[in-house]
Amino acid sequence: MIEHQDLNGVEVSTYKAAKKGNWCSGDSFFVTRTKDYILCAMADGLGSGEEAMNSSTAVIEAIKNDHGEDVLFLMDKCNRVLVQRRGAVLSILRIDINEQEITYSNVGNIGCNFYSPDGKLDRPVPSRGYLSGKKQKIRIQRIPYEKGMTFVLYTDGFHFNPGYHSILSKMDSPKDTLHQLVELMEDTNDDTALLIGKIDNSTIK
Repeated sequence: MIEHQDLNGVEVSTYKAAKKGNWCSGDSFFVTRTKDYILCAMADGLGSGEEAMNSSTAVIEAIKNDHGEDVLFLMDKCNRVLVQRRGAVLSILRIDINEQEITYSNVGNIGCNFYSPDGKLDRPVPSRGYLSGKKQKIRIQRIPYEKGMTFVLYTDGFHFNPGYHSILSKMDSPKDTLHQLVELMEDTNDDTALLIGKIDNSTIK
């Protein structure tokens, strides 16, 4: 499944596919824009199949219902909704339009890269573990904001080839780049989710 969104200042393209033989994917994501911020979230339920889907869906629904809250609040809420469920890994990325700041938080092995317009790579340090309802230390990271920067989020079903850095750092269109990466991606026999975004040079102040 491929989708493209123009969020009036940020273009986002997403891809999701279930592991071969499964009717559902354990990966989920959510993208929204208000006048003050753009928020992207990606969750991966542990394992695959229906239980993994239920966990990642519960996390994303928790974020949808309260996406106006700060990132730390959302991470804590998502941890709490996983009590008595299979665990999940999660990344949340928030672009604050007024403050021109990017806030990022992660628990688990969801990959994230940012590319500045000059091609510089900024890779947030992931936090080990997963959310399961148990007490979890949540770390918040601040990423330098630049017009024209691009970013990518991906679950572990997407094998990130180092050659993709060149494609992502030079991309003009998330839509075209997503189609290119889907064509190039290797079959890892796992649920796969991929989200690519670009901050417009002119629309966001």
